[in-house]
Amino acid sequence: MSVGRFPFWRVVPGQRSGEYVLPVMPPATAGPDGAPHIMGGVALGAIVDAMELASELPLLWAQVQFLGPTQHAEELAIEVEQCGGGQAVAQFAASASVNGRPTHRASGALGEREPNEQTLFSEMPEVKGPDESLKVEISHSAPGGLPDQFDYRIAHQDEERGVQAIWTRSHADFAVDAGWLAIISDLFLGAHPATRGGSSLDAMFRFVQAAEPGWVLSYTELAAFDRGVVHGSARHFAKDGRLLAISSQTGVLPRIPRVP
Repeated sequence: MSVGRFPFWRVVPGQRSGEYVLPVMPPATAGPDGAPHIMGGVALGAIVDAMELASELPLLWAQVQFLGPTQHAEELAIEVEQCGGGQAVAQFAASASVNGRPTHRASGALGEREPNEQTLFSEMPEVKGPDESLKVEISHSAPGGLPDQFDYRIAHQDEERGVQAIWTRSHADFAVDAGWLAIISDLFLGAHPATRGGSSLDAMFRFVQAAEPGWVLSYTELAAFDRGVVHGSARHFAKDGRLLAISSQTGVLPRIPRVP
């Protein structure tokens, strides 16, 4: 197992204003040997990083459409621009490409209003803790890829209801910030045997707050299989029960479901 010690979704400024580049390292990829691609959550995390750098504001929400394949990409080029907003919140649009070919289209909002008392209505469900949960090794990816970067443990699985609760933890003890949570949110298609091996059409990510490095519980609820796609959403909690983020996706179902 090879663990990346640098946050592999962090971008660097490009040559022009609003231009950023993600150097694609093995931890940012998924897929078998010979056909690695940029994991969708990593691309979303990189776009979030670019928006935060451009705006100098914290993320509120972001959404991305996955437009094309990213196999063998060495760089992901990201362009961001402010397209609206007011005194407290800025609205941004972004696009990403590989070798000049469009691969992602995104938008988001960043900022914050004056401080107010936090209220968290969403409560973490009662499930097994990470020490009592089933540890799973994800084998359908090249060595050093994204699955090598975290522990993955199933706390609860109900295939008939389309519900899964998983604990994840970075091997490198990365901060549980907007970028890392965006990556975790893209584990959505692993929530059911019939969805594994599918491909995401989009991802919506709503960021509530960060947490110290450690375990995160992702509670996924699939809503429907219809017309060859799956719709669903997830909530992400710190180990102490605090809500950290909310996400949702639509994904294309695989023609042949993948065996875990």
